[in-house]
Amino acid sequence: MMHNQPMDAAHPIFSPTSRVGSIAAFGNAFAASAALYVALFLIGIPAMGDPQQLAELAIHNPTPLLLQDALKFLSAATACVLIFALDARLRDRAPTWMRAAKLFGFLAVGLLLANATLSLFLVLQTTRPLPIDLGDHAALNGVIGILGMAAIMANGVWYLVVNWTARTSQRLPRGLCYLGLLLGVASLMPFLALFVLILGIVWALGLGVVLGREK
Repeated sequence: MMHNQPMDAAHPIFSPTSRVGSIAAFGNAFAASAALYVALFLIGIPAMGDPQQLAELAIHNPTPLLLQDALKFLSAATACVLIFALDARLRDRAPTWMRAAKLFGFLAVGLLLANATLSLFLVLQTTRPLPIDLGDHAALNGVIGILGMAAIMANGVWYLVVNWTARTSQRLPRGLCYLGLLLGVASLMPFLALFVLILGIVWALGLGVVLGREK
């Protein structure tokens, strides 16, 4: 029996193959792993939560901060491919829910890009040999932090919708779906950001393996 599909499902803008989706998933896992290394060993957990230490780092050793922002752009690019790849895989089972998933997925990407762009601007401004208004610096750093948390939460909704749809339609392995649901719930709790990053690496690697095995 054939199923009637909405027009946007029949004519997707971009429908990557499983192989392309697999490459994007591994690329996403790489970006997240590298970001985790930079945060833990090059920037340091204490500095991540201290605007003053971040400002000092930007002045004396901006390379880790610039690398972190570059990895955000890479993560956004691979996330876009994954959004399209999983939408192509699941849209016929739940077209309305997958439209909502795409909305939250691209909202998360937009917020991440805004976060990375402002962060890059702040680092470059700090490295200039001009006086820095600490009040403006702190305010902009606060906006960057809010954008980052909002991106994680919006991405969490995408994880929840995609993995729930994949679970109910049996389009992805059950264990991977449950891991994705846990990741989605954790993403809605900003204080679990580090745990979310680690969990996201595992999920992306698992998705890459699953998609890579398909022809």
